[in-house]
Amino acid sequence: MASPHIIELDDLLAPIAEDTPSGEDPRASASPNSTYQTLKRERSSARAAERKSVHDGDSQEADRHWREVLNLAPKLLREEAKDLEVASWYTEALVRKQGFQGLRDAFALIRGLVEQYWEDIYPTPDEDGLETRVAPLSGLNGEGAEGVLIAPIRRVPITEGQPPAPFSYWHYQQALDIQKLADEDARQAKEAKLGYGLGDIEKAVRESDDTFFQNQREDLDQAIEHFRACQSLLDQHCGIELAPPSRNILEVLEECRGAVNHLGRDKLSPANESEDSAPEAVEATGTTDVPANTPAARKALDRDEAFRQLREIAEFFRTTEPHSPVSYLLQKAVKWGNMRLDELIQELIPDDSSRTHYSELTGVEITED
Repeated sequence: MASPHIIELDDLLAPIAEDTPSGEDPRASASPNSTYQTLKRERSSARAAERKSVHDGDSQEADRHWREVLNLAPKLLREEAKDLEVASWYTEALVRKQGFQGLRDAFALIRGLVEQYWEDIYPTPDEDGLETRVAPLSGLNGEGAEGVLIAPIRRVPITEGQPPAPFSYWHYQQALDIQKLADEDARQAKEAKLGYGLGDIEKAVRESDDTFFQNQREDLDQAIEHFRACQSLLDQHCGIELAPPSRNILEVLEECRGAVNHLGRDKLSPANESEDSAPEAVEATGTTDVPANTPAARKALDRDEAFRQLREIAEFFRTTEPHSPVSYLLQKAVKWGNMRLDELIQELIPDDSSRTHYSELTGVEITED
């Protein structure tokens, strides 16, 4: 069961007015005190305060600014305009303050805005065309580098527990990296400097409530579902070449989900089976009499589920055999499996002339970055 919704989607997706459902462009006002300009400053100040906190350790200033974004963004979306830039800022604030629960609702909101208001949504296209409209969404994912949403997603807690918990996926990555060190003294020194190790994370998992892990998994499942659906809509509206990139966000969400499934494996109930999945065909041994080529068998393991299982297997090897290349090869296979063919060719064939020759031979169109 997923966490309850924390934003009123119907309220935020309701038309601004009958004659102007998308409202008026909030950038049109020259007043520095307009909701849009105030919101823009708060978001900018929050980001600056975060960068500063890396050095001085004070995150309270950033927290204050993000809370203002949480207050102002829904007000603007509800009363003034349906705007993808504002929705993107809101998403940045929600993931920081409400974790995967907030991210799920944010993606549901963006999906609803694209579904209902695409023709008139802000920002409006300018001389650069649709790129201007979707630029805020591109910024969340990043183009050629990680976008503004990736690090905050890694920082969402994936455990409860007593200090130094709770731990995030970023903390988990750091602890796993330490486990790769062959020298025991070096590992202990690194853990001492970091202030925690894999044992502390496993202890925090034991201290976490079962419901916490169940909610985390469901929130991540739904966040990924909304994000994929929104990306599909954007592909239709913009075309593959102009649609905002999505790979970075999908990868980090899938990695977080894999970590939650792996760490919480003793606390998570099995995924609910559908009513027509023929459970009576499954024996106590876990084997099934359903032929592999039947619709029921194919439904039991679709593409997304297959990739999910590969990520969990990769996470297992990452934890139990940190020196083994198995986990990295599996992760790379999953990454390649989720790339468009032209993106895959660019990664596998870095040489421009060889890539052009391949395109000429096969007829595969390759979009250059």
